[in-house]
Amino acid sequence: MNIAVFADVHGRVLLAFKLCARWQRETGERIDLILQAGDLGAFPDKSRLDSATLRYAERDPSELGFLEYFTTARPEVEAVLAKIRCDLVFVRGNHEDHEWLDRLERQTEAPRFAVDPYRRLWCLKTGVPFAFQAGDEQITILGIGRIGAPAFSTRQKPTYIQPYERARLDQLGEGAFDVLLTHDSARDQIYPGSGIEEIEVLIDLYQPRYHFFGHYDRLVVNQTAANGVTHLCKLADLIWNRSDRGLALEAGSMGLLRWHSREEHRFEVLDAPWLREYTAHTWKYL
Repeated sequence: MNIAVFADVHGRVLLAFKLCARWQRETGERIDLILQAGDLGAFPDKSRLDSATLRYAERDPSELGFLEYFTTARPEVEAVLAKIRCDLVFVRGNHEDHEWLDRLERQTEAPRFAVDPYRRLWCLKTGVPFAFQAGDEQITILGIGRIGAPAFSTRQKPTYIQPYERARLDQLGEGAFDVLLTHDSARDQIYPGSGIEEIEVLIDLYQPRYHFFGHYDRLVVNQTAANGVTHLCKLADLIWNRSDRGLALEAGSMGLLRWHSREEHRFEVLDAPWLREYTAHTWKYL
């Protein structure tokens, strides 16, 4: 199976689907699933935007892409989605409407829940493994959404991993999972005091083949974990390169995982020439 991977998209959800459709057209292959590492920009109501998203949206309206394209059905979006049949599965970032997502999460016992009228965007519950199958190939994904509270913080915010989510992680059984999809990193991995403690524990205990995460602006990670098994990857955000006069996409913002089994798999960061065609000015028309 082929799995597209994105880090933070900050509202540019339709762009992610367009890039996947273009990859299919260029390669003649099919993408079976899209994974997205949080900060999808899931805000169904402009009055619920956090201050950072509102500030960025004043400069770049594509930050509000979820609100514009994925809250009510639109023919132009359906036309794009018709070209790529797979779902996008994401974990919560710190820039989402958590109160709204909490309500949706409580309505189902399933590992994931839809957040859009097309039923193509699915939020993974923290600590609940999700098994995905394409043909005779299967992959199991464990998600951890939100971010860790800063060291020595005594406050509990909706953006921080919640006690009930930590309880789920503590109660994970012996079954292995293949991919760990998180928004934050392991504790102290990027900056002292940042990250979530449970991530490193889970990587050491379960040894997933991949850990995809996001959150850290301008940071790119593509390396093997200390356990010698797990590949750690933080792609560039799906944003425009402000140092480029044409405002092209940041390099390294799309990955492709070719998965057959725990023994047979390969991941690459895409650098195809056609990616440079997608800019802040052109992406809507491609």
